[in-house]
Amino acid sequence: MRFIIFIVPPLDIEERIFKFQKSFPSNKVPYFYQPHITLKAPSGLSEDMAWLERVKILVGNHVPFEIKFKGLGEFDDRVLFLKPVFSDGLMDLHNKLITLLNPSTEARGKFFEGSLYNPHLTLGETTWGGMTTEELGAMKNKAETEFRTVMSFPVTFVRVYQKQTDDGIYQKFVDIPLKA
Repeated sequence: MRFIIFIVPPLDIEERIFKFQKSFPSNKVPYFYQPHITLKAPSGLSEDMAWLERVKILVGNHVPFEIKFKGLGEFDDRVLFLKPVFSDGLMDLHNKLITLLNPSTEARGKFFEGSLYNPHLTLGETTWGGMTTEELGAMKNKAETEFRTVMSFPVTFVRVYQKQTDDGIYQKFVDIPLKA
């Protein structure tokens, strides 16, 4: 069993992103995950769930913040994503979770956490996402028009997902509200 912590956009933004992702038939990304920004990768989120109460306390004491998407980003011509504007709130919460859960240096590197953290919302990808480089290029061209306007939303909760088996799909486990 594996866990991961996401920030998910509200339904209107989620539906807009899903519709865009599904407009590319080879794109498998929308069938694996709902649109999200990974806040905390699986390292330190053990099966015994000893971490869960500590995470609930930490998140529950963190003030809400806003996510604004402005523009696109890419990882090595393999991943196309919506790029959030730098957010002190997002970075602070990510770093506090790293401090709380204390994953190994190796795990931080493997999951791009801590100083390697690059928040993003994946639109499409070639490695496991099923798209070709050419399709990803076409997606980028369409995304430049589709997501020209800034989308933003308040982050008032984080969502913990759970995957029962290695080949399974992550499913919603629990939402944890930020400070009211």
